Amino acid sequence: AYNPYARHIFTGGQDSLIKCWQSESGELVRSLSEHAGWVTGLAFANEIRSLFSCGIDGQLIAWSAKGDVVDTQRAGGKDASAGEARRSQSGPLHCLAWDSRRQRLLVGGNGSIWVYAFSTSDGSEYSGGKRSLQLLGELRDERGRAPHSSRGMAEPVRGIVIDEMGKVFTVGYDRALRVWDSARTEGPPAAAVDEPRGKPARRPPPSAESLMANLYSSTGCHDGAISAVTSDPDNNWLITGGFDRTIRVWSGDAKRVSELHGFGDTVTGLAYVPATRALWASANSPQPFIYDPRTLSDVTKYHLPEAASPAQLERTAMHRIQRLFTLWDTGEVLASTNTRQLLIWRFNPHGAASILHAHTDWVEALAYAHKPAERGEHGDEVGQDSLELISAGSDAVIRRWEPASRHNPALFDHTTSDAGHDGAVLCALYCGAVECFVTCGDDSTIRLWPEAGPTAAPRQPQVLTEHTDRVTGLALVGASTLASVSWDLTLRLWQLDAAFDTGAAAGATHASTHVIQNAHDDYILSVAFSPELGQIASSSADQGVKLWDVRCDTDSSPVDADGEMCVPEGKRGKRCCGVLLGHTSDVSCVKWSEPLALWVTSSEDRTVRLWNRGGVQVGEYRPPGDGITALALDRCHGCVIVGTMDAAVRIYAVAPDLSGESLWPFELKLVQTNSGHADAVRCVLHVPERQLYVTASWDRSIRVWRAYSPRTGNGAECADAADLGDAQAEEHDDGSDRQQTYAELHPLTEPKWLRKGGALERRRGEGGLRARRKIKPAEMDDATSKASSALGLKLLELETRLKATFTEPAAKPAPVRRARTSGEAGSMRRAASGREPSSRSVL
Repeated sequence: AYNPYARHIFTGGQDSLIKCWQSESGELVRSLSEHAGWVTGLAFANEIRSLFSCGIDGQLIAWSAKGDVVDTQRAGGKDASAGEARRSQSGPLHCLAWDSRRQRLLVGGNGSIWVYAFSTSDGSEYSGGKRSLQLLGELRDERGRAPHSSRGMAEPVRGIVIDEMGKVFTVGYDRALRVWDSARTEGPPAAAVDEPRGKPARRPPPSAESLMANLYSSTGCHDGAISAVTSDPDNNWLITGGFDRTIRVWSGDAKRVSELHGFGDTVTGLAYVPATRALWASANSPQPFIYDPRTLSDVTKYHLPEAASPAQLERTAMHRIQRLFTLWDTGEVLASTNTRQLLIWRFNPHGAASILHAHTDWVEALAYAHKPAERGEHGDEVGQDSLELISAGSDAVIRRWEPASRHNPALFDHTTSDAGHDGAVLCALYCGAVECFVTCGDDSTIRLWPEAGPTAAPRQPQVLTEHTDRVTGLALVGASTLASVSWDLTLRLWQLDAAFDTGAAAGATHASTHVIQNAHDDYILSVAFSPELGQIASSSADQGVKLWDVRCDTDSSPVDADGEMCVPEGKRGKRCCGVLLGHTSDVSCVKWSEPLALWVTSSEDRTVRLWNRGGVQVGEYRPPGDGITALALDRCHGCVIVGTMDAAVRIYAVAPDLSGESLWPFELKLVQTNSGHADAVRCVLHVPERQLYVTASWDRSIRVWRAYSPRTGNGAECADAADLGDAQAEEHDDGSDRQQTYAELHPLTEPKWLRKGGALERRRGEGGLRARRKIKPAEMDDATSKASSALGLKLLELETRLKATFTEPAAKPAPVRRARTSGEAGSMRRAASGREPSSRSVL
């Protein structure tokens, strides 16, 4: 059980002790020792801050939040001091549950289920008097017998689950599932009993029929006794596990939904985790199994870190998991073991939604291809959309991934592997025009991998081999033009559609169309393209970023011995149209942000910088993390995603600085931090079609995260902010040292009713709201004439126009008295005015 107010975890065991632990530190707070046997059930009532416990000794004990005993009773009896005859009737207790909706406690024993109220002596559940357990009655089945019995023998009630709607589910060793409704009864409540004068009427304990109705019953739910039970509130399902080594899912009306086989032992524990919508199960296993309850597919590998194989775990296991519990308030999962240990898994709200393991070395590159569903003649979708993900790294293998579940977009299955590179793969992208993935790496080659799938036409991979050193960056220029940069100091453009022309053989050489030699003075590290500006940006270890105009070709020029830019003979080049200068170390990455219309760069100087269309720096930020290792952009909201050496992924929202305190018009605000990798993050990929971030790391894993979703604001607002930032950047570039503050841009205007002579002052001076006199129109006009704001003048003008429109002339006859009917009044008014009704008279 869990106390959310004090953050205490309560556990009970075979040693007859109830121990209270601090959830944050794991320290033992206190031990409670009132039971005389195995403690089998615990429940904490948040509404009244009380703990309830039951055990094999048949005792039901109510505790205060501080650990004091409030009341003790035998199930089915009055109190613990009853005679031996009464004690023998209760027997051991096996489970209990608190019904927060109706403020009731349900206790399960051998075949019987008792219902208790925890109230004061006058029957009130909310008064401040001393509380005590009051037996309300015992539940009975449709034949008036104990609800859980088999062949005339009472079987232990294994679990009681209560959902938010008031339904009660009970299961037992008799293999039966029963559904009760606490909001409905099968009989009238007991009549009140008159008490002596001066005392309130006393209502006796209700009968079994008036407690709750037995809605559904299902016998033979398992081939063996039911050993574990939990509920899935997201789907309104009940999930049970039994001695027959199966897990079965049930609907709210006790009908089977699905079934899972294959466990090697009895299912000993079940727990549903709402934070991840996953089902945790144990079967005397060294580690828990995690399933998607909607499909019952095994998703353990996506949630838990990489571990040894199941066979190795069986050989080296030091403990076996017996029971599983979920702390609904914190999202934590608790497990008890056969070695009397308590294991806790804490939910990380900013952790990965899934973890993908397949690579044997560092993972450096990611890319994805998405194809929307086809639409029919009437615009409706025909079929389903498809998504394919590829990853590559130092193991020189291209690995393909496909979605594992339609219900959970964060799950991917490894499908195939492609080998071809002779060294590490450093960069990857997808070209939709030719339906292929493009990769490059240490072997100085660029390889084209046709898209896989049942609808894709079979094609051979192609290789582009003009670079003479490591290829470090790729970017698409338009639909089918590829830009590549390399350590050989060249920038090359390729036509990918020509590489897949009919008759092209595998491994055939394909020439580039544009080449710029000596494009930088040092290694070129990254390349990006801006379709709005028609510019290619290349970043280098020479601490600069150069911009190339794709619309302006240059002719070939002879090779310059001084290392100046040149274009080889027979090739075309591009004109350099700008340079971004400001970094003090290698510029490792450059990106173009479409929502913000800004260039974004990262450098070894540990800064992220923003540049406007004119190449002027408009923002700078130094994220924590001992160096930037990856940079990406959120294509929906314009956020900057930064991966760092401390294995974290940080998301920054870009907004104009209106305070005037910053040196730059733009500022980056941290909005989300994702942690989970064990080494540096080397690549970040945004998949807007699934609202996911995918990251690759040196820890040889790929992690999938939920994308950042701002509570307010959208891409359009980001674009407006970008326009404002450009305007401020131009003002800053013109030499103006002073920026307008937010107060100057948005001056405060005093409301009219707060001004001197306004409505508030008149109310105070005339004795309040009730004593105020009716304000004459002349006084109102005088008060409003003092309005100094434009809004006040506009309101005054509108009020004057409305008065002139709707006020009747002074010579108009007096209105007809209410004694006449509306028809008579209308006819007399028309007769007096001598005109037909119009829209004004109707109003």
